[in-house]
Amino acid sequence: MTRLLLKFTPDSGRTDLTYFMGKLNVILSLSEALDISNECSFSLYNDQLWMLLYAATGDKEVKRKEHEFNVSFSQSVLWVPGNYIFLFHSGDTILRFDLQLNEHGVIKETGFRQCPKMSDEDILSGALASINAWRTFFSNTPGMMQWKRWLIERLQERAFNTLRAEHRHGVLAYCNNLLVASPSPDFASRNITLLKFLAEIKCEIHCADCTTLYDPSSSNPYHNLDELFSSQVSDDNVLGLSLPVSKDRIYCFRNIWALLEPGWEYVLKKIRSHCPGYYDSAIFSGTQEDIDKLLEREPSLQAYFPQRNRLAIEPYTIEEIIRIFFYEADRSRLTFTPEAIDAACRQLIERFQQGLITHWLWKDIRHYIQNDLLPHYNRRAIAAIQQGVALTEVLDLRPEDL
Repeated sequence: MTRLLLKFTPDSGRTDLTYFMGKLNVILSLSEALDISNECSFSLYNDQLWMLLYAATGDKEVKRKEHEFNVSFSQSVLWVPGNYIFLFHSGDTILRFDLQLNEHGVIKETGFRQCPKMSDEDILSGALASINAWRTFFSNTPGMMQWKRWLIERLQERAFNTLRAEHRHGVLAYCNNLLVASPSPDFASRNITLLKFLAEIKCEIHCADCTTLYDPSSSNPYHNLDELFSSQVSDDNVLGLSLPVSKDRIYCFRNIWALLEPGWEYVLKKIRSHCPGYYDSAIFSGTQEDIDKLLEREPSLQAYFPQRNRLAIEPYTIEEIIRIFFYEADRSRLTFTPEAIDAACRQLIERFQQGLITHWLWKDIRHYIQNDLLPHYNRRAIAAIQQGVALTEVLDLRPEDL
């Protein structure tokens, strides 16, 4: 019989708070009928596919006795009421446990099933879990659910191609053309490069800022445009990644609003003549409005971008805002009392429900911390010290600082 037991250890020792920082201990007893190898992994996701915890056999956090595992995750994380997914992966054995954390800090199992190879759970606990870039950045970036779904499907397709190759069938080619709606061109370029790395798309990638492809003041206004399509050097160092190069190329165009300006018709025509093509793929990133105008100007492009390859940065959920808030606060070296953690979460939820912060992006959260929260805390702490309050009493943010 398979059983999963979970226990929280709040950092503060208090068990009466709804929102808290704490560590998780897992005891997993598996049925002896299950085929378990020496290599096993354990991962915890929330329902927005943020990887919160990960451990594997060989880590000091994992203790094993035949078919029983005791996993004491060393990382302390923020616990927010909601749904979670615990995954166990060992060879062909993939188990999914659906969990629900209530407002009283009680977590219970709401579902359990064994998952097949090439399932979402297989990818999340296998191919992706073993890639550090996924664990440390991509899975914990807000507004990325469409990107995550695309990535999971691409890795499933890659696994299918591996099986085809093993049976001496031809490897299928998949569409690499993408339309990326993003409020920030830098954000889009960075994530496109990372997406290519995670999906192991073996091709060159050339990134171009469309505003530089036409210079009417130059003797050769289209010099940069000609250089782009004649270049053989892969511009894949946005994240310092070393990526394989082949004859296939992806051209990533940002600031596509420039292509819609008067006088830029030749640039768009030249781009259109090169990609999308047999070897060359195209990624256009810009605001949703710019993308809509581009497709209206060049309706023939519609056929090259299937709906699944049109990705957007989605509005942040309240849980994503909360997690980024504490991430940025930690980067600013701010610490909170247990009561302040709970109060901060409640205030953010209330403001979100009132529609006051539903538009927030990462930069807005950082701005709030640096320009509102931090100065207010500094003033209170300094005033308290001037009045003779002990330093230890003002080191942590309190609910009144929020």
